[in-house]
Amino acid sequence: MLALSKRCLGPNVEVKALYQQTCRSISNSPYGRTHVWKRRAPVLPNPLVPKFPQKVIRSDGTSFTHWTTSPKSLVRLTRDTTNNPLWNTGNPNDTSIEEESSSTGRMGRFSRKFETLGSDLEDDAWMEQMSTVMEAEKLVEKEKPKGKAKK
Repeated sequence: MLALSKRCLGPNVEVKALYQQTCRSISNSPYGRTHVWKRRAPVLPNPLVPKFPQKVIRSDGTSFTHWTTSPKSLVRLTRDTTNNPLWNTGNPNDTSIEEESSSTGRMGRFSRKFETLGSDLEDDAWMEQMSTVMEAEKLVEKEKPKGKAKK
């Protein structure tokens, strides 16, 4: 039917149809641009983030002031980088990490399960005992029988 209408109307209609398809308006809407909003500047400015001064007092008594969004003006720390064993690993007399790890978690469970196997021995004595138990095996090389030579 489309072919019949093109023949009846003539070649000029076909050119006009092509022109209408290639030249489109900015809006893709069939209703025109009446419902498309223009971008306008916002009425309100962006909100300002409040910043309050906050005094932080560490566990050793030192303090510093920094700016934060929290309105709390004073913070007293009981655990910080000066008294946390994870931050101060240089002290060899501090065994609190070893005590904690030996009693909690997977290692604590493992040590409680196998505490009867050799916990009465010190590390050096245990190493000596294990070296006598597991002596090196002497390997004896057997001579391989010589087979027929390949031709």
